[in-house]
Amino acid sequence: MKRQQVYLLLGAALVLAIAGTIFQIVRSSGWKGQATDLEPFAKLPVNSVEKLVIKSSKNTATLQKVSDIWTVSERNGYPADFSKIRELITSLWEFKVVRQLDVGPSQFGRLNIVTPGQGEHSGIELDLSDGSAKSIKTLVFGKIFGGSATGDEEGEAPSGNGRFVYDPSDKDKVYLSKENFETVDALPQNWLDKDFIKAQGVKEVVRVSSPDGEGWKISKKDEKAAWELVDAKPGETLKTDAVSSLGSFTPSFGDVKPANAPDAETGLNKPVTVELATFDGFKYTLEIGGAGPDESRFFRFKVSADLPAKRTAEANESPDDKKKKDDEFNKQQEALKTRLIAEQKLQNWVFEVESYSLETFLKPRKDILKESSPTPAPRPAGNMGVLPKPSIPLPLAATPTPAVSPAPAASSPSPESSATPETAPEATPETTPETSATPETTPSPEAVPSGSPSPSVTPET
Repeated sequence: MKRQQVYLLLGAALVLAIAGTIFQIVRSSGWKGQATDLEPFAKLPVNSVEKLVIKSSKNTATLQKVSDIWTVSERNGYPADFSKIRELITSLWEFKVVRQLDVGPSQFGRLNIVTPGQGEHSGIELDLSDGSAKSIKTLVFGKIFGGSATGDEEGEAPSGNGRFVYDPSDKDKVYLSKENFETVDALPQNWLDKDFIKAQGVKEVVRVSSPDGEGWKISKKDEKAAWELVDAKPGETLKTDAVSSLGSFTPSFGDVKPANAPDAETGLNKPVTVELATFDGFKYTLEIGGAGPDESRFFRFKVSADLPAKRTAEANESPDDKKKKDDEFNKQQEALKTRLIAEQKLQNWVFEVESYSLETFLKPRKDILKESSPTPAPRPAGNMGVLPKPSIPLPLAATPTPAVSPAPAASSPSPESSATPETAPEATPETTPETSATPETTPSPEAVPSGSPSPSVTPET
């Protein structure tokens, strides 16, 4: 390689290095902006805010106050989570600017602060308005840096944690906030008030029979007692671990549908029906429908309560004890009445309830019973102390042997040659079943066996 070419390559490398350094300096200086302790929204009339519209490129959540209750418009006016709304409005009022940047529209995509619907790399727009629909403030929340930021986002962001926030009313001004504003969410279901059924101290569960299987009923005597199967059939035993979770029922839900949603779409035209009763007097009728999104099932319910009007005093209560217990009772009953009113307001909705909290209710009768053990074969009766009687040996068949000639075929022996009673050997008691005739003493086929063996008689020749 010629020396001139080497010089050219070195020169090109030096130019690239200088250009890269300048680019990094310019980019870094762009983030520096003007350090400030500015609080741009400190005078925001937060108490006048009665509507929030949160919009992204794909979703919109409209939160509006109706009769002093915050609701989610995209969910047919279902109650909104006021604690999240209050948190968001408070964080805006307390907004502190770390740096104020001068950024032209050409850089908006880089910071994800393009207004939704006006191009790629858009942010999330928040519009605040009062009761007359007059806009109070509109902001665009852009890229989050630090914390969850990774890859290119982290490389392009300043140090620390925060978020870029653009105020369209202040042209080309972008605030760098220390707050991430992760509550700025355009999904309507994430703004629903998730307060739900709180059936504590369940004392009875009735699972009504359905096409999926036979129903069942269980109950318990008190909150610490074990579940018992009501009207158990012969041979049925409750598998207690299969229903152990039913001592309380506090499910959660992810989304809602209005009560007029078609039952055919939710499977509530053929529901599994369950009835619950609690020790504090609440009664629920649950209807479990078909499968919903995100491992859920469609669900609706009715609730009532039988609450005592007054407490039954115990014997020998002192006036002070009576007053104390009456006050506690009245306070508890007021809490139960408040809970009843709140839960009855939810009766006109169809909920997407997490499937795992409903699994036990869906089990047919056979799935909550212990498997019956096979009946063992009957054993023969044992020896009750009576010794078995000795068996009478059967006569052995005559076996011809070479040593004994067969008896000649003749008529029966004469009386003279027959054994007389005097010559017949007496039967001895020592004879046992084990004593069997040997081949030499085996009676011939003509011999008639008797109770005791007798010697063979050969006729005289």
